[in-house]
Amino acid sequence: MNLEYKIMDQTDFKRCAYELIEAFKEAPWNENWTFEQAYTRIDEIMSARVSRGYVIYDGDVVVSMLCGRIMTYLDFKELWIDEFSVNPRYQRKGIGSKMFDFVRSELKKEKDKITYLALNTEKGFPSVKFYESQGFRVEESNVLMATKV
Repeated sequence: MNLEYKIMDQTDFKRCAYELIEAFKEAPWNENWTFEQAYTRIDEIMSARVSRGYVIYDGDVVVSMLCGRIMTYLDFKELWIDEFSVNPRYQRKGIGSKMFDFVRSELKKEKDKITYLALNTEKGFPSVKFYESQGFRVEESNVLMATKV
């Protein structure tokens, strides 16, 4: 592997969309994203001045991508991670950990101190153990709620 780490920009969106499709079509997610849906999702997340995105390439293949928004909450800032994925062919090879090392390194360069990383994931999925290995903890006092419009 010849890994290249970079800050995501619009030229990466197409390849990141294909990577998102590949990553989430596998179990346990079993999601069927179209290219248009995946591209739109990334474009929407990355459209704000507070948006941040990170990509790892192996040659011209996106092996991992992470994008989200830097949000202020009271007296601190956090990177709220909206999407994170690792190409299934590269999973269990340390790529996810390398991505979080890269993100933390880049966030230390921000003008304002970023105190936390935050995200939502599915209970019982393998992603929970991975995130815990990266220092995340389940916030038992929080409840994610949703309703139809």
